[in-house]
Formats: sequence, C-alpha cells, structure tokens
Amino acid sequence: MESASNVDLVDLVTSWDFEPDLVAAMVLAVGLYVVGWIRLGRHGRRGAGLSTWRAWSYCGAILTIFVALLSPINAFSDLFFFAHMIQHLLLMLVAAPLVWLGAPILPLMWAFPLTIRKGCGRLFAHGRPLQWVLNLLTNPLVAQGLFLVTLAGWHVPSSYDLAQGRSLIHEFEHTMFLGASLLFWWPVIHPWGGRRRLSYEASIAYFIPPILVSNLIGALLTFANYPLYSNYLEVPRLWGISVVLDQQLGGLIMWIPGMVPYAIAIFILVSQLMKQGESRELTGGG
Repeated sequence: MESASNVDLVDLVTSWDFEPDLVAAMVLAVGLYVVGWIRLGRHGRRGAGLSTWRAWSYCGAILTIFVALLSPINAFSDLFFFAHMIQHLLLMLVAAPLVWLGAPILPLMWAFPLTIRKGCGRLFAHGRPLQWVLNLLTNPLVAQGLFLVTLAGWHVPSSYDLAQGRSLIHEFEHTMFLGASLLFWWPVIHPWGGRRRLSYEASIAYFIPPILVSNLIGALLTFANYPLYSNYLEVPRLWGISVVLDQQLGGLIMWIPGMVPYAIAIFILVSQLMKQGESRELTGGG
C-alpha cells in the first residue's frame, strides 16, 4: 500500500483483489446453482418453493461475498477499522441470510448426476452421523451460541489484532464469520423445509441476544476515547481520519446500520405471525 500522501480516491476505487481461488469458487457456486435450476425446470420440479426471487437472492449473496472479500473494502480494511467492520457485516448479516433465502440445497444437488444425488441423500439420511451433526449445529441454541462467540470473540483486541494482515488467521476469521452466520440464520429462514424448529414467536426472541451483544460492542467502540486495536496505530492514517475516529465510525456502523438486517427480519417474522393468526381465525383454529 502506498504512503498516505500518495493514496487518493482513484487508489480506493481501483484496489480490487482478484484472488483466483476465491473467484473460481464463487463462479463454481453460481454455475452449479444455475445448472441445477435449469435441470429442475426441465423436470418440472422448480415449483417446489423455488420462485425467481430465490435465484436472485442466491446470486445476491455471492455478489455480496465478492464485494466484501475482493473489492476496495477488503483492500482498505487493513488501513481502516470501519472498512473491516463493513466487510464483516456484509458477510454476517447480508450474504448469509441471502444464501438461505436462495434455497440453494435443491438446485445445487440437481447440478450433479443422479448417482451423486442419491449418495448425498444416503449420507444425510435419518440416523446417519452427518445428519446428526447437521441437526446439532443447526439447533437454535447451538447456532446462536456459536454466532455470539464468533461475533464477540473476534472483537476482543488480542484476537482482532492477531487476525490482521493477509494471513491464514485472517482468512480463518472470515470463514468463521460466514460459517457461524450461516448456522445462525438457518433456524429462522429454514431452507431445508419440513417442520420449523422455531416458531415465529421464538424466532423473534432468537434475535434478542445478538442484538444486545452487537449494541454493546458498537457502543463500546463508539464511546471509547482511546484506540482498542494496536494494528491501526501502525498503519498510515489517510484523509485526516484518526485512529479513534476510525474506531468510532466502525462502532456506529455496527450499532446503527448493523441493526437494519435484524429489524427487517423481525418485521417479516411479525408479518408472518399476523398472517398465521388471521389464517387460524378464518379456519376457526385456536
């Protein structure tokens, strides 16, 4: 990265990282989804909850990951704490729910030959070890706990500083953020189908702990009047943004915009709960 005096807006806009392995993985993820989508359509199976908006959701998730990890947001996350915060929020609160809203399991499975689909079905059949592990990890209490530990743990100054720079630990941090978020959103969005593991009421309550933890971390970052992360003391300060101001901006981003995805999810859940109540009234249910 150039010195602070030589870095300008042009550098920011043109700082894209095209990591071949990551780009290839995202192209493969979209390609398999599209192939499976086409095959489902040919076999008349696309009506199983796969509206067009779900395909757009999935593609939006991959695009969000692309922006978070390869755009100037990633390039400047080494210099700005607030850019790193945006990166994390994109992975945890935008990409992860969009993946499951895209209902990717069925189209991704249908991208493969029948023999592979049957083999995967046997691996995750009832009573098999992988099915038990999946049920455990997507248990609401387990998924929520892993999400909270990941969210809070990586914002501890010692662990945060350890993960800075282009290193395996940094990549592991991003993997944990995305992986824990996928598990967290699973019980709410329920992409597998079948009986919901969380009712709409329970799903609303499910968001309370992460909202509280996120607000607490955001408030601590916003009101701290000294740098919490030593890494940003050692990098060039650009455009007159001090270390403390940078940290405060990151806290505000986590505190205010970071609440928007939760608010949207709760609004949708409340709407579904009201529709469920109206349906019960119409059918004379209790």
